[in-house]
Amino acid sequence: GDGLEYNGKMIDLPHYVRAKKVIARSSSRDGAQNNNDKMSKDTTISMSDGGETKQTSSPSGEDENEIFPRVYLGKYFDDLNPGLKIRHFLTRTVTEADNVFFTCLTLNPAPIHLDHELSKGNSSGLSSGSGTDTSGAGKPLFNSMFTLALLVGMSIPETTHGTTVANLGFSEVLFPKPVYPGDTLRAETMVLDRRESKSRPTQGIVTFQHLAYNQRGEVVCKATRQALMKKRS
Repeated sequence: GDGLEYNGKMIDLPHYVRAKKVIARSSSRDGAQNNNDKMSKDTTISMSDGGETKQTSSPSGEDENEIFPRVYLGKYFDDLNPGLKIRHFLTRTVTEADNVFFTCLTLNPAPIHLDHELSKGNSSGLSSGSGTDTSGAGKPLFNSMFTLALLVGMSIPETTHGTTVANLGFSEVLFPKPVYPGDTLRAETMVLDRRESKSRPTQGIVTFQHLAYNQRGEVVCKATRQALMKKRS
């Protein structure tokens, strides 16, 4: 009839059928979840050069032994061909607090960075604009060492983040226009040259030219530097 005996007890057959379906669906979901968990452990999500995400499988258990796994965004020596131009995504509006803090932190007592009264007479003569533009008048001149450090910092994610061994030095640093509190800066980089390292076969030397622009499109800093870079292999 409509009943089923189980362990000496009568069970309603329609309820038994429904229960089997529920158990089957639950088992199916558990199996899918286990597969997802396995895929999560064996798959790494990364960003391609075109900005698209891609999945790359790694040997099972590879990440399990890493106590502090890291993500690196920089390019290797092999990727940095002369002529490559990169527009960096980071931008920064510099503030008076930045200027005062950095100047004091580096023990630089120059009044042109700290003295507003002195700046009333000096900044107008160093206006960052041309002609009658006096947008910097009355503002302390920004510490140029901060501008240089900021320029290099903004360039790091798309160039040397996690792929550089050492910064070898600067062959040229120029400040064509002054920077004042309230200016917004962006950065671009061009690869000028690269060469193999004679003493380090797994590394090479790359020459970068970094440019910082203000909100008016004026170059406020130009820096050429050499970096010792890792090779991909």
